[in-house]
Amino acid sequence: MSNSPFRPGYSRMPLVFGGHERTVREFENVFQNFDIGENQSVLVSGLRGAGKTSMLGTLGDLAAAHGWTVIREDAGTGLLSRVMDSRIPQILGTFDRDTRMRLTRLGIWEFTADFDYVERKREVTPLLRDDLAAIAQATDDRGILVLVDEVSSRKSALDELSRFALELSHAIAEGLNIVVVFAGVKIELDELLAQPHLTFLRRSRQLIFRRLSAEATRRVIRETTEAGGRKLALDAEEHLITTSQGYPYLVQLVGDYAWRNNPDADGITLEDAESAREKAISEVEERVISRVYRDLSEKDREFLQAMSPDDGVSKMGSIADRMGVSPQYANIYKQRLIDSGYVQMAGRGFVDFSLPYLREYVRTVVSTTSASPREPDNGGWDEFPPPKR
Repeated sequence: MSNSPFRPGYSRMPLVFGGHERTVREFENVFQNFDIGENQSVLVSGLRGAGKTSMLGTLGDLAAAHGWTVIREDAGTGLLSRVMDSRIPQILGTFDRDTRMRLTRLGIWEFTADFDYVERKREVTPLLRDDLAAIAQATDDRGILVLVDEVSSRKSALDELSRFALELSHAIAEGLNIVVVFAGVKIELDELLAQPHLTFLRRSRQLIFRRLSAEATRRVIRETTEAGGRKLALDAEEHLITTSQGYPYLVQLVGDYAWRNNPDADGITLEDAESAREKAISEVEERVISRVYRDLSEKDREFLQAMSPDDGVSKMGSIADRMGVSPQYANIYKQRLIDSGYVQMAGRGFVDFSLPYLREYVRTVVSTTSASPREPDNGGWDEFPPPKR
């Protein structure tokens, strides 16, 4: 039995990365020829599970293969200290002896006689911009790629991100070969851009991750299956494409379940694909969609509930009527949900769900809420009341 080549877990790089081939080629040119151009700073936004983290991993691998120094961290409390006190020292340990000798002469970090990293020198307050400049000087400015995932709009996180980004802007202003990539949900990235003193980020290249096309989905499913050493029946392939709806996380999840249904067989059959359908959809609803829905404001939920009766696109006028609000008021929440990635424009005056199975989930929520409440199941303990004391 061979292990499944599909990788639905969080932050696991897919074996076959689909849908962004042109972008990947452009960045390979950046890393190979230092042709940075518009890619000095990049913002990657999109749905949860749309492949943003995988893109960061792909860019990191490409940059490292061309000799760039890669600094990768998640946004959050302690970002600056984690990069300067942990990530950069780890990177210093990977440099060759000659590079560490150069770093020693710069006098920013302490090294042993064998040029093993010991600690930072503390004569002056350390700044990230100085660390980056020192690394660039010691590596003949071969390039530094900074990747920051999971951008959050929480105030504490934004304050930390703002200080971090400001340090990066100073390093960029010195003319170093630095590329900066921030990834998160668009509405969170917009909050970061609104912070003062981050003009360079407002000019960033925007990469918006949506669902894969049908053909890109087909390629990912087929090539991943073949990379695992098995064949994929055409009717099974069609079923997996239909089930996944091009949502990258679901592509990996339904492929994984289909693979595991009969792991000793030479290929994946329609029966395998059918067995994976309901389980994969249920897991996506539990792991992604329900959490997305819970995180929304009450009015955001009302907007989605007003969309849910429609089998296809929804007319904005109908949504406003169902919500009992003015069209102008409904438009505020339309834009919020578009920025969050859960709704998309579908022509003038029309919108549609962009996250697969969100409509069906909302309908279930509405149906459950409107139905008579059921008595909670407490595991049969009504027949065994606790003893009196």
